[in-house]
Amino acid sequence: MSMTKTLLAAALAFAATSASAAISYNASPGMFSTESGQVTLDFDDLMLPSGFATYTGTVIPFPGNGGYAAEPPGDLTAFYSVGATNGQMPVTTATFGGNGISYFGFYMGSPDTYNSMTFYSGNSAVFTLNGSQMAAAASLMADGNQSNGFYMNVHSNGGPSFTKIEFSSVDGNGNAINAFETDNHAYVVSVPEPETYAMFGAGLGLLALLRRRKN
Repeated sequence: MSMTKTLLAAALAFAATSASAAISYNASPGMFSTESGQVTLDFDDLMLPSGFATYTGTVIPFPGNGGYAAEPPGDLTAFYSVGATNGQMPVTTATFGGNGISYFGFYMGSPDTYNSMTFYSGNSAVFTLNGSQMAAAASLMADGNQSNGFYMNVHSNGGPSFTKIEFSSVDGNGNAINAFETDNHAYVVSVPEPETYAMFGAGLGLLALLRRRKN
């Protein structure tokens, strides 16, 4: 095998291994993240975040409304909601600048099967989490019980950083439904791993080699 093909195969193998690193999630008690180094977004100013973390969607003032957006249990402040009515949007996003984030957490109330989140790295969807999985992580049913609340944690575990998260409250038939209510979002900014720099260096080396061979 030529040196060019060897370097290309090595770069592709590394990229595949990195992208397939396990993304994990778990539920924990309480209304706030305990992750080290996290930044918390609480929506208490009734504004959508913008800047490093930029959101689309709707902030619901406390108290919410049990008919279309119930506040997560015990939450006495404004919260973020995805839904079908009263100014809500059925699909919303949170995008992150820089290298993205390695952790995302949120306090969730009344989980439903049609609640879902899709995590992106660049333009690629790398992980999807539905309401049934979230509820099961907390040993609950995804039945919309408004007395149920838990904190959800999602880690990239050294895999691809999350650069966008899509929140959805849409059933299997494409119908928007009320609602997907969360608060106290938290994230940890990604720091490139040494392996990332190594892959970047290998890519530059491969480009240089290809250019040299052409000349």
